[in-house]
Amino acid sequence: MLNRRNILAAALAVAAAGASAQDFKSPIRFVVPFAPGGATDALARLLGPKMSSELGHPVIIENRPGASGQIGTAAVKAAPADGSTFLLALDHSVVVVPLITPSAGYDAVKDFAPVGQVARFQWTLAVPLSSPAKTLAEFVDVVRKDPKMGNYGVPLTGGVPDIIGDAITRKAGVKMEAIAFGGSAQMMPQLIGGQLASGVTGEPEGVTMSRGGKVRILAISGGKRSGLLPDVPTFEELGFTGVNVNSFNAFFAPKALPKPLAERFNAALRKVLAEPEVQAKIKDMSLDLAPTDLEQSAIELGKSHAFWNAAKPAK
Repeated sequence: MLNRRNILAAALAVAAAGASAQDFKSPIRFVVPFAPGGATDALARLLGPKMSSELGHPVIIENRPGASGQIGTAAVKAAPADGSTFLLALDHSVVVVPLITPSAGYDAVKDFAPVGQVARFQWTLAVPLSSPAKTLAEFVDVVRKDPKMGNYGVPLTGGVPDIIGDAITRKAGVKMEAIAFGGSAQMMPQLIGGQLASGVTGEPEGVTMSRGGKVRILAISGGKRSGLLPDVPTFEELGFTGVNVNSFNAFFAPKALPKPLAERFNAALRKVLAEPEVQAKIKDMSLDLAPTDLEQSAIELGKSHAFWNAAKPAK
């Protein structure tokens, strides 16, 4: 017959087992579906050590680039929903890719749990300094005279980069054709070196290269000019409609992640993003800090999915 001490010990053991079952699995992987060197990778490497301290487990950054983020994103969908694997990606990789590439094999809403947004950013169209184009109108003239100059680099397929090309094609009547790379880090050297006539990249990489005197930015997405690039007009200002959209970086987990783990992860992320040092570094990366709780994360994912589902080409 169990005495009170044994009963208490048994109860504590059961409680401990339950708590353990709801703990993260070590090590925690942050999968980045792009090559090292881009803004998403930099965010992961900034947040990884901080999140490790908050969650009490080592965090490993794993780059799995390819197919506009499809490879890394699909790997996270297939990972165990045990708190061992999280995806840090653009909404593009999670939302847009499966809408335009059904063979991707995943669905943003059905297969992923959004566990916290990190930041937002705009998109830029840039040309190498060797380009004769100083404005978007001059760039259009260059392409009109030499159609081969309409081939432009993009860090991923579909989404805002394609919308930019479509807007130029539609407004100016010149043919723009995207050349996809495995992330901005792979594309930018080709743009800087003049092997590409132009390229679309996220604001963080665009600002860095522009301030470094390596590229010239002609226009930017979104409904208003960026405070980091006040002299660069938006596409909308210049009459190129349909580019009034931005993107965000966020963490996702496999759909079946237990809610207690999702809540703990989100709370830790928001605590890290509230640190002045982290905020300063994200600002230095030319990103707009945009943390969300779990409910807001789900709303943002739903809004993004609805927008891009409506924008996808008709079959």
